[in-house]
Formats: sequence, structure tokens, C-alpha cells
Amino acid sequence: MLAVETLPVRRGDGDAFDLHQFGRLATVLRCPDGHEHLLLSDGVHHLQMEVTAGSLLDGPVRFRYELSGFKHIEAKTLTLRRLMLLHRLGRFPSGLYPPERRARRWVMALQVYDAVQAGATHREIAVALFGEKVVKEDWCGRSDYLRLRVQRLLRMADKLVNGGYRDLLR
Repeated sequence: MLAVETLPVRRGDGDAFDLHQFGRLATVLRCPDGHEHLLLSDGVHHLQMEVTAGSLLDGPVRFRYELSGFKHIEAKTLTLRRLMLLHRLGRFPSGLYPPERRARRWVMALQVYDAVQAGATHREIAVALFGEKVVKEDWCGRSDYLRLRVQRLLRMADKLVNGGYRDLLR
């Protein structure tokens, strides 16, 4: 997450970030320690920042970005690029939000979890995911690949439901 400090500026300053300009996109969480977390999201795209000093709620501000080290620098600079273009264009730059390759697998895992919670068998789940024809031909075949795939999806779902979903937000 990109950390910033805020400095007060006048309205109209070209470097100002005015929370009111992004009203429908912005959510600010103020923590007991005084830090704020800013989420800018249109429901599909998002970016998050942590305000370590100052406040977004006091009017237009100028950001002082906290960048150091190498471990998470790529993610932080990507957030900075997204913020810069959101500020300039007034919308999220779709080119900086490539589709998540693993999203289809996450969805399938959660479908498996829901099916198991509803009492479905692994075979019934395989039919729902891969089709009756594939299951009829391959379920009792020489390979257990369909059974193993459902089992792997269920293990993934268990991890997601038991807190692993937090890793998706990083």
C-alpha cells in the first residue's frame, strides 16, 4: 500500500488532491491511531493509500509520497501511476488494470464451496462446472483428474473462506 503524508494547499493548486472531487469514488477510514486509509473505487477498479500524517478530511491537500526500499516498490509505483492518471482523467485508467488471470479459478473455488455447503457431491459439482458429457466420459476413467480438480478447488475455497481472501487484496 502506498503511504503518503498530506500538506494543506489552496483550492485550485494544480498539485492539490481534493477529496470532494472524488466523492462518489472515495471512502476514508480514520483509525484510532490517527492514520487514515483512503480507498478510491468505482466497483471494478480500486487503489488504496495510507495517510500517515495530516488528513484528507481537512480540505485540499498535497501528497508527499513515502517510497523506500525495493521489496514493494513496483506495487507502490503502480498505485502512484494509477492515482496520477485518475487525478488527470477523472476516471480509472483501464490500461493500468489488466484482467486478473486467477479470477476464474477463484470464482470456481467459491462455487465449489457453496455447492458443498448446500450438500452437493463432488460428482454433482463436477457436472455443474464441467458438464454432464465430460463427467460421464471421464469420472470413472483411467485418470482421477476431475475428482482431483474438484478437491483442489475445494481446498482453495477453504483457504479463501478462512482468511486467505485477504491475500487477494495485496
